[in-house]
Amino acid sequence: MNLIFRLALRYLTSVKGSALLVSLIAFLGVSLSVSAILLTMGTFSGFQKALKEKILSTTPHIIVSIIEEGNYEVEEKKIRTIPEVKNAIYVTVYQGIVSKDGRVQAVSVKGMKKEEAGINMEGSVLVGEGLAGLLGIEIGDEITLISPLSKRTPFGFVPKVGYYRVTGFIRAGTFEQDYLTIIMSVEDAQRFFGEQWQLKGYEVYIKDPYSAQEVKQEIENIFGSKAFVRSWIDLNQQLFNALQLEKIAIFFVLLLMATLSSFNITSLLFMKVRDKVRDIAVLRTYGFKRKDIMLTFLMQGLLLGFSGAVFGIFLAFVGQFLINHYRLIKVPSDVYLMDHIPSSIEVADGFITFLLALLISLLASLIPAYRASKLSVVEILRKD
Repeated sequence: MNLIFRLALRYLTSVKGSALLVSLIAFLGVSLSVSAILLTMGTFSGFQKALKEKILSTTPHIIVSIIEEGNYEVEEKKIRTIPEVKNAIYVTVYQGIVSKDGRVQAVSVKGMKKEEAGINMEGSVLVGEGLAGLLGIEIGDEITLISPLSKRTPFGFVPKVGYYRVTGFIRAGTFEQDYLTIIMSVEDAQRFFGEQWQLKGYEVYIKDPYSAQEVKQEIENIFGSKAFVRSWIDLNQQLFNALQLEKIAIFFVLLLMATLSSFNITSLLFMKVRDKVRDIAVLRTYGFKRKDIMLTFLMQGLLLGFSGAVFGIFLAFVGQFLINHYRLIKVPSDVYLMDHIPSSIEVADGFITFLLALLISLLASLIPAYRASKLSVVEILRKD
């Protein structure tokens, strides 16, 4: 096998003329295919990771929706006793309409404890930064809040209206938080909307967001049928499944391109079989078997695929550095929650791509290697 390897390496490196050009094309074909696959997969992986980080930084890790009312202070203490829980916030959520200078917008009104929301005075609210831009709201302005639940008066049912001072803006980076949310103290919210709430529950933050499913199970054991518990994984499962499906589809499209580029290896080895006919005859005369001839040409294809794949992986990591350092892939932040997409090549993707590059190179070498092994020594010597 050592002799076969050295012979294959010698045949592969001793090229001239058109064979040299075809060798270079075959090498670059494998390299660029591997690099393109890894950079594309890395971009998908980087986007998923950045999206998860953005979601985790702006939304609760677990949401507990109360079905049957209980003592929220006792329930909150029970949630906090779970070792993985970092914080649990009691919230009430209502639907309302906010108005400023004749402009109106439907919003979700979230009631929170003053210390959790950062509200220092009664009758004050925090407004999403995007919503403030839409309605022309500035710090210190007074806004009108309208409840869709009307109240009875001697003149019939009329909408309930309240006036609140804006003391701050919310900037979470998500459309729902920045454009559709107002935060006020839970006392103000209950006083204005009454007991007819849309949602009452807890926003739970944990130490390791990726253990959310296990913590979710523990919280379900605490509440039983009295609450509906969802993790951030449950809420975004369809999104990440769709992204993963797109990643797999793109991978197979690029793999097809890599397969097409492997035809250059086939062409190169056919040229080498033609050029090395006399060498094959001599080797057969000195005891080389047909399988040894076949292995020699298969080894050339493997060496070309191996070197091309290694160089392609190197190019991919150089490309990843440039993409991340110079933020080359720009995207609109109001759509993708980030201003650029990073690249993150995963070890599993690199390993699978490397193995597939070797496999494709091997398959591309089979036909010319088989043809070389079937050459007749008698016919070759007779022609000479």
